Amino acid sequence: MTEKDLPALSIADLQSLLRRREVSAREVIDALRARIEAVDREIGAYLSLGMDVAAKEAEKSNVDLPLGGVPLAIKDIINVMGQPCTCASKVLQSYRATYDATVIRKLRAAGAIPFGKTNLDEFAMGSSTEN
Repeated sequence: MTEKDLPALSIADLQSLLRRREVSAREVIDALRARIEAVDREIGAYLSLGMDVAAKEAEKSNVDLPLGGVPLAIKDIINVMGQPCTCASKVLQSYRATYDATVIRKLRAAGAIPFGKTNLDEFAMGSSTEN
């Protein structure tokens, strides 16, 4: 298993490696960052990234929790405290979430690490993600 393989793993496979201490949550974040830097300019999947914050969260993650150490991308219509939440709209381009949405609180309680906001149609009103 190389660092390049990590972003392609299923959550179950990633959890297994994390729990067996074969890989650290920080290594997973670093591998994910490298993959995003390699391909996202071409595909435009992410509207914002919080990799430095995610790396700090990974350092203190509890891999024994149900989603411990697992990085998750979040649609840019869900509030993650401190991160932009634009709903892919220029109207909200300067908005930063002041709280975690309920789903994010629950994911964090389970040990997940939100690391970035993914693209969508403006205000999620469409089906083609041509933003």
